[in-house]
Amino acid sequence: MHTQQEIYEQAVILPYEERKNLIRDLEKSLRNGTGTPDIADEIELSVEEREKIVNRLRGIAAVPGKRPPTDEEAKEAYYSYLAEKYK
Repeated sequence: MHTQQEIYEQAVILPYEERKNLIRDLEKSLRNGTGTPDIADEIELSVEEREKIVNRLRGIAAVPGKRPPTDEEAKEAYYSYLAEKYK
């Protein structure tokens, strides 16, 4: 493992653009609270993890006291919208 001083000494000899990108990545990792900057972009979620996410979001747009429209009702509302729009 490198000490902070060793890392600093290596960082200051990098070209300007690389130092700028390093600072940006370090700031991003601090904001995200992670040890690596773009970790979310690199992770491939398993089917089980995706199912858990979908199940947590199910019903998020539900309106208390109202039932969602059936597929047929939604189609009819859309056709009515289009008919009115292009009248």
